[in-house]
Amino acid sequence: MPDVRIKTPNLDDIWLKWKQKAARTDRKKMEKQFGTKGAVFSLDAISAAEYVKDTNKEAAIYFAIKKSLGAAPKGKEETTVTAPRVGRVQFYSFKGATKINKDDWKGDEIVPHYETLQAVPCKNCRGKGYIENKCKTCKGTGKIEENLTILVGQEQNKEKKVFSYPCGACYGTGNRSEPCKECGGHKNLYKYEDLPVPFQTVVTGVPILHSSAQTKYEKEIGEDLHKMIEEVEGIRFSDFKELESKAEPSLGYWNKNIKKTINAASSDYKTHDKDKESQITTQIYLFPMIQMFCETKRGSKFELYSLGSGDKFMTYSNF
Repeated sequence: MPDVRIKTPNLDDIWLKWKQKAARTDRKKMEKQFGTKGAVFSLDAISAAEYVKDTNKEAAIYFAIKKSLGAAPKGKEETTVTAPRVGRVQFYSFKGATKINKDDWKGDEIVPHYETLQAVPCKNCRGKGYIENKCKTCKGTGKIEENLTILVGQEQNKEKKVFSYPCGACYGTGNRSEPCKECGGHKNLYKYEDLPVPFQTVVTGVPILHSSAQTKYEKEIGEDLHKMIEEVEGIRFSDFKELESKAEPSLGYWNKNIKKTINAASSDYKTHDKDKESQITTQIYLFPMIQMFCETKRGSKFELYSLGSGDKFMTYSNF
């Protein structure tokens, strides 16, 4: 178990390393902010004592994960609708398309696939579109019968005669056809499947950084640290229980924000550890962090950070 007190960098060493880096990146900006008009510009004249207004001793916790962005959960859902409702469904087609980048995809991960759309004969009407029932008007006979009273001869004797004619309600067939209520008379229903979008599998390395400095540049610092992790010295831990018990003696200083940061990082670590799409790929690193509040000769304020030990540290600045 680590039991080492890590030595923080000297403020002048941090300042020197930052100056050299800033000058290589944009020397004109350095000269504009720190130079004296009419004098030869020199980095040696830019001292920490003059331009660093305040400092804080903080801490940072780092680990990295490998995140796999693959297809949505397996499985499918089948939906059956009437013909008019097909036009209300937003279909997607991926036939012949390359795999989809999940980060660029906008929308649901499981969607209706056009290629799965197919007609299904309606079971209620057996694909005819209508239901035949016995005509209620003629009671299935196909004809209407009426009794006529006929007056016969001079005596006008009454005789009963049956008059029969085809039923107008069923056209003399004895049956009446009504549109099928299930398919609406369209003969078929239509089914389609909701399936996962065919995402490509992407594995990415993601740095996770938590700092007690509570800086808005935490993401950028984490990305820089991730690139040069082998060049920065910190104390490595296998788990947070170990880190929590050794953090204060290892750093040699303590504050309530450092304690909060350890708790937040621990919670984040557990979340990633349980995530099936993530894999933690490094040990847990604890870094001393120096936060410096600076102001140029021209009055521009900026922040400067160091992470690591006096032997191996990196700098980051929003200058």
